[in-house]
Amino acid sequence: MAREIRFELDDDRYEEMKEIKDAQGRTWAGLFVAGVRELDGSDAGEERLDGLKHDWDADQRVFPEPGNDRVGSFKAGWTKAENGEEFGPRALKGLSWHNLGWRLGMLFDDTPTDLKEDLYRWCVEQQRETRQDE
Repeated sequence: MAREIRFELDDDRYEEMKEIKDAQGRTWAGLFVAGVRELDGSDAGEERLDGLKHDWDADQRVFPEPGNDRVGSFKAGWTKAENGEEFGPRALKGLSWHNLGWRLGMLFDDTPTDLKEDLYRWCVEQQRETRQDE
């Protein structure tokens, strides 16, 4: 269930926070979550890296020849990472083309489209080679 949080800021505080949000490429929710993690004393970087790991048995990617719709899903996930959106543990439990794009976007951030597509093709090949070894 999603919850909505609302609060008011004076103009100066809003502009200050907006500059930080924009500089870090985050959404408002991402900025709020990062602030809570910092206050809690947790390391957001470590928590993000936890989401990069996956269980091969929970691999949800279409195999072996993903269609163009999978490329779009991969790039959409990457864009969410670039925008500072966070994926929760439930979304990261398995591996999909969408959350694989997010995982790589968290590592590489803003990347040209052609390089994203190259990485996607590499992932397809890696999936094919890995599955053949089993």
